[in-house]
Amino acid sequence: MNMPLFYSKVVPVDSTAHRNLCVQSAPTRFGFARSANLIPAVIDEFGAAMQHLPIAFLPGSKNPAAVFVVGLQPGTNLFLNQENRWEGGYLPAYLRRYPFIVGNVPEGEPLLCVDEQYEGLSTSGERLFSDDGEPQAPLIQARDLAAEYKRSADRTDEFGETLQRLGLLTGVSLNVATENGGTSAVHGLLVVDEAAFDRLGADDVRQLHEKRFLKPIIQHLVSLAAVSKLGDRHARNASGAGQSAAVN
Repeated sequence: MNMPLFYSKVVPVDSTAHRNLCVQSAPTRFGFARSANLIPAVIDEFGAAMQHLPIAFLPGSKNPAAVFVVGLQPGTNLFLNQENRWEGGYLPAYLRRYPFIVGNVPEGEPLLCVDEQYEGLSTSGERLFSDDGEPQAPLIQARDLAAEYKRSADRTDEFGETLQRLGLLTGVSLNVATENGGTSAVHGLLVVDEAAFDRLGADDVRQLHEKRFLKPIIQHLVSLAAVSKLGDRHARNASGAGQSAAVN
């Protein structure tokens, strides 16, 4: 079975097996994301993130997947410092949720699961369960965030399917040009084609309005201006070499 990004060994949270488990909550815990230049995004965070992170889409086997672009090349993340602290103005919910995730059970209720391979698990700190096996504050917060993320992810899947069905997505590359004539680029991304959006008929616009998808389309388009932030960060990492960013 293919695991979601960052997850390696997902098991249901169990009050007996995980009775003494603690999860690291320090702001320097995000080293697991250092090699990811694309982070999954959900529709309900577009508004909070659009000024800080470019939002694009990846082609998928079923529906396009919304992502935050956080690096210009695979294996790079421009928003983590050397101490593994997130330096961007918005911290994606996918990172805040990890190492927890909601697991679907055929013909059963969804289960809260945890990645047992996460290096931030230990028996030192604030426990997930009391001595009596009752959920404690860290677990309750993790459960609520994972459940909220799952609901938003399902809605984001519908959003991507709708954009694709209406023919609103077009392929782009996010490029950063350097002073010495070199370039760095993220290829294979999709964004909303503004011309196609402008050509939508009244029935399609009404459908988007009823689904409450008009606002996230605008938020996605606004977020593309944040490509310049990638250029700025890339320039600082390259010892101040002057660079500019563009969407082509």
